[in-house]
Amino acid sequence: MPDIKLYGVTVSAFVAKVRIVLDMKGLAYEELTPPDGYGSPTYRTIVPAGSVPGVVIDGRPVSDSNAIIELLEALAPEPRLMPEDPFKAAKVRSLLGFHDTRVEAAARTLFPVIKSDWRANSGPIDTGIAGIEAALERLDTMVAPSPFILGKTPCFADLAYPVTLQMAEIMAAEMEREITVPDRINTWRIETAKLDSVARSLIIARNAMEGWMASFRV
Repeated sequence: MPDIKLYGVTVSAFVAKVRIVLDMKGLAYEELTPPDGYGSPTYRTIVPAGSVPGVVIDGRPVSDSNAIIELLEALAPEPRLMPEDPFKAAKVRSLLGFHDTRVEAAARTLFPVIKSDWRANSGPIDTGIAGIEAALERLDTMVAPSPFILGKTPCFADLAYPVTLQMAEIMAAEMEREITVPDRINTWRIETAKLDSVARSLIIARNAMEGWMASFRV
């Protein structure tokens, strides 16, 4: 078994993605907060990119969540989370990219709004939620889970979304709003959340979000 250290912050959906894969593959690891914060000179001596998640495997640093999970697939092939068929693998990578650049990016716009006097200016809330809903509507045209993206067993693309959707809904609720999630996406999210590894990261992320938001409450 390789020696694995996972560096991250618990509010991060990208960190959760890597944690879920580590847990699903039964790999032992130590989860650590970046010393002096991510991006710090101290942390960059460990993970040169200075970003989270970062992993150090047998002394070798790797950054970027999608690069990390594909490395984990190569190091621990079971259970298989990336299909061998090249077209299916391309679809998984496409959905990972859509998560990172569309859905998570839209949810991320609510972070600075939480920190602001959002009761006095609701415009950024409505804009942020509209962006999230638009991304989810587009996603709904791209997938047909049954119950997972590729059928009966989960893949990387399934594991990327649940924590991000929870994060967006928690922030929306904090600002007295709701996010409309397409029925098919919601059913898929609920099914994926039944996986033990996903359920564990959902709890970690929820607790972290609650703690983070509490610091901005009046």
